[in-house]
Amino acid sequence: MTHPNTKRSNPIARLWDSSEGAVSVETIIILPMLLWALASTVVFYDGFRTRYHAQMAAQTVADIMSRETDLFTEDYVDGMNSVFDYLVDARIPTRIRVSSVIWDSENERNRLQWSYGTRDLSALPERTFELLETGDLETLTALFGTETGFSFAAAASQMPVEDFAQRIPPVLPGEALLVVESFALWTPFASVGVGQLRFTPVVVVRPRFAPWINFEGIEPIFPEDDYETEWIAGDDDDDDDDDDGDDDDIVPPDPGSGVSFNFDSGVTTGWSSGTTTSGSAGGGSFLGPFGPESYDTPVSLAVNLGASGMNATIGFDLMLFDGWDGFSASDALPRGDTFTIMIDDEPITLDAFDSDASGLYGRARVAEGIFGTARFELTMTPERTGDNFYGGLADDQLWRVELLIANAPETFDLGFSAGTNERISAESFGIDNLSYAASATGGATPASPATQTRYDWDSLTRFGRFEGCPDETLPAPWLSVAVSDLSDRRRNAFSIQRVAGGPTNLRGCSQVNGLGSISAAPQLVLNYDNQGLSRSPNRLRLLMDDGNSGYTCDTTLVVRDPNGQWWFNDDTSGYNAGIRFGNAVSGAYEVWIGTYGSAECLSRLQIYRY
Repeated sequence: MTHPNTKRSNPIARLWDSSEGAVSVETIIILPMLLWALASTVVFYDGFRTRYHAQMAAQTVADIMSRETDLFTEDYVDGMNSVFDYLVDARIPTRIRVSSVIWDSENERNRLQWSYGTRDLSALPERTFELLETGDLETLTALFGTETGFSFAAAASQMPVEDFAQRIPPVLPGEALLVVESFALWTPFASVGVGQLRFTPVVVVRPRFAPWINFEGIEPIFPEDDYETEWIAGDDDDDDDDDDGDDDDIVPPDPGSGVSFNFDSGVTTGWSSGTTTSGSAGGGSFLGPFGPESYDTPVSLAVNLGASGMNATIGFDLMLFDGWDGFSASDALPRGDTFTIMIDDEPITLDAFDSDASGLYGRARVAEGIFGTARFELTMTPERTGDNFYGGLADDQLWRVELLIANAPETFDLGFSAGTNERISAESFGIDNLSYAASATGGATPASPATQTRYDWDSLTRFGRFEGCPDETLPAPWLSVAVSDLSDRRRNAFSIQRVAGGPTNLRGCSQVNGLGSISAAPQLVLNYDNQGLSRSPNRLRLLMDDGNSGYTCDTTLVVRDPNGQWWFNDDTSGYNAGIRFGNAVSGAYEVWIGTYGSAECLSRLQIYRY
C-alpha cells in the first residue's frame, strides 16, 4: 500500500497530483475552449435568428400576395423578394418561388397551375407532384440541373422540401392556392462545427378576394369546379319531390351542381324582371337594360341552394352602358352613379363607375363582410372597356363579378340596383352569364350576427346605421384605391359625400380615445394599395370638407388601419377633421365619421396624397 506522502515516480501522475501551476499556462490551455464557446453562441444565435426572420418574412409576403386580384407579373414577384430581403434584414442570398396549385381529380393529386422563381431560381417542374407522390426525388432533383455546391445554381438548393405536397391543404373546387417558398442560404461566420444551411419556410395561402390568380404570359389552366369533397354539410337525404306540376320550377342545386342563365333563349325563371335584349358583349342577349328605376325596385333573382350552411359561388357579367359619372359632384347625385348588390333587400356592396374607366374607376374592386351568420367575399374585375357594344352615347364596360358566400342561407333574393340619375338610354346596366352553385366543402364557421340595434338607413349608401361603439364587422361600402390613383393636391382630391354623426358618444367607447357622436358601422372601408412605394410618394390623407371650414358640419374622424391601430382627429382644417398616414401600408382602412355635436349632417370625405 502506497503512503499518501510518497511521491509517485510516474511524471504524468505527479503532474496530475500537483496543485501548483501558472495562470498564464492555464489560460493558454482553456482560452481556445472559451473562444469556441463564445463563437458558437454567436453563430447559433445568428442561425436561429435568421431562420425565425425568414419564417416571419415568408408569412408576411404570402399575406400581401393573398390580397391581390390582378395578374401576377415578374416585376411584382421580384419586388416581393426585395420586401422579403428587407424583412429578413438579409446579408445572405435569398430567393422566393410562388406557385399556384389546383386539384387534379383524375389523378387525385395536386397540380401546378403555374410557378415562378425570382432571380433565376427555377420554377417548379410540371411533374413536381407526380414525382413527390412516387418518392422519386432523384428525378426531381435532376430537373433542376446537374450543378452542385452551395449556391442557388445548385439543383439541391432549388429543390422543394421533401414534405412539400403534405403541407398543402385540400383545394376547394373552382379555386387555387398560392404556395410561397422562400429560400435563404446561410453560412456561419466562424467554423464551430455547424456547416452551411438552407432555410426554406413554406407558406400556403388562399387568395382573399379571388378564387385564383393567374400569372402574366401564362395560358391559364382553369381549376376544376365539379369534383366531390369529403365533407358533407347537414342531412342531404330529403327526397321531397316537387309535385305541383309546374315545369318552370328551378330545381335547387345539389352540392357541386348549379344553375346558370345566359338569356339567349329568353329564359328568366326566378327573376323579378323578364326584360331581355340583344346586344350583349358576347353577341347574344342579356337581362336588361335597367336604370334609375332599379334603385327603388331592384332587379332580383330567387336563389335556392338546396340546403343551408353551404358555400355558395355566384358569378355574372356586369355590363355598364353609356355615360356613368362616378362620384362627380356636378354630373351625379350625391350618392354617385353607383351599382349595388343586395341580399334580401339589404346592400352588401356599393361601387361607383365612370364611363372612361380610368384611375380608380378602372381598377379591380374587392369587398368582404358579414350578413346574418354568413360571410362573403366579392371581386369585380374589368374585362372590356373603351368600346361600344350596346347603346351609343359613350363607351360601354364589361366587368366579371365573383361572389363567394360561406355558410350561406338556403334561400335568398339576390338583388341588383343602380343609383344613376339619367334615363335608361343614357345610363343603364345589364346582367349576363349568371350562374350559382353550392358545395358542402370545408364546414364554414358561422359568423356572429350583429348585436347592435339598427336605428336608420344611410340616405346615401342605404347601408344600415347602428347604435353602439365602432364595430368593423358591420356591413359597409368598400372603395378600392391605389396610390397612383390619387392626386398630391387637395384641390384634385378624390371626394365622396357621406352622412356624419350618430347616436353614440365616442367617449364611452374603449377602442379609441376620442369624442363626438358616431354610428357603429363604418361609413367607408378604404381598400388601399401602396404599390410597394414608401415615404414621400405614399403619404395618405383623409380629410373632411363641408365647404364651410367645419362650421356647417363639425366632424370628427375615426380610422382603424390594416394593422388594427385606431386613429382619431377632431379639428385639422378649421373644424373639419383629418388624419394623415406618413407611410400608409396596404390593406383595409375602416372609416367612421362622427360629429362634434349630436346632430347628423353631410360632409365630403377627401382622399389624396400629401
